Amino acid sequence: MKSILLASTAVIALAGAAAAEVSFGGSATLGFNSNSTSGNDGFYWDAGVSVTLSQTLDNGLTASATFDLSVFSSSLNNASPYGVSASGLVLSLVAENAGLYFGDTGMAAGKHWASAGDMENDGFSATDGDTVLRGDMAVAGWDASVSYILDTGTGDLAQLSVGASGAFGSVNVAVAYQAEDTDVGTAGGDFNPDNVFGLSVGTSFSGADVTFAYASNVTAGDNSIGIKVAYPVGPVTLTGYFVSESAGADNWGINAAYANGPIAVALDFQNDQGTELWSLQGSYDVGNGLVVYAGLDDNGDDYYVGGAYDLGGGASLLVSYADDSDGDEGGDDDIGANDYQVGTTVEVSFAF
Repeated sequence: MKSILLASTAVIALAGAAAAEVSFGGSATLGFNSNSTSGNDGFYWDAGVSVTLSQTLDNGLTASATFDLSVFSSSLNNASPYGVSASGLVLSLVAENAGLYFGDTGMAAGKHWASAGDMENDGFSATDGDTVLRGDMAVAGWDASVSYILDTGTGDLAQLSVGASGAFGSVNVAVAYQAEDTDVGTAGGDFNPDNVFGLSVGTSFSGADVTFAYASNVTAGDNSIGIKVAYPVGPVTLTGYFVSESAGADNWGINAAYANGPIAVALDFQNDQGTELWSLQGSYDVGNGLVVYAGLDDNGDDYYVGGAYDLGGGASLLVSYADDSDGDEGGDDDIGANDYQVGTTVEVSFAF
């Protein structure tokens, strides 16, 4: 990332500012995929720029803006202005113990909530193309947030969301709440109109990390009560959860993760609402920047093998093969933990 210091009047017109910093980062990808059902069939490429504008005011506040520019996306013809698109804009004004954020940023409840496994009734709304106004504050050992969604169609603020988290000695506590709001015309796909409340408590003892959580969908009248325990046994970390559901079947799952030297293996099994799902995935660090991956996913219906090679200087090479036997992934880039594309993929990427 390269930084350029400019006079404040050249970048952001904020009175009382001492100096402005403009930082640029970038990425570029060139790849080939062999499968016609994949989103990237044949050759594909993209390049983008991330921009950060930051300025410290005389009163100690820091004003900033961050956003991403997609310059190329599988097209080399950008003669028109429509070749460049912007996304991810976040405007912020931050002090030592407080901050105000506007744009493509997280909502208050989800920022603080800590679940105890797969809980059916902790469906707090998540940012999915939404415009969010959020305030954060740290006081008396607590971090608290309040947010609203901006309905860009009407200009109104909607769905109050509140979250707070803090520690009492070795006990961590998280509280989350969102109001019911069914009238948000521009909400994204991860918007939940229901009134949801959650309380989570976590602690450690005898080497185990334990989380207890309660979540209630007040609108539907349903609740989830869960416990999750993670315990290390040598190079293996065992994690299990059980969630009692007031409606439907109970949820439970176990995970065994082994990591020792260059080898890492994870076995995961879940039984959520009566549906079983397992996966077995692993990696081996060969050395000299090469890591090999392989795994079975989606009850063995999906499998993959791949290798990532660090070329140095922010460049990397990916070679993979993935198969979606039952076709339920639709050819998307989401096979296994690394979200491999269906078919054979060769891809080189650069980060600047």
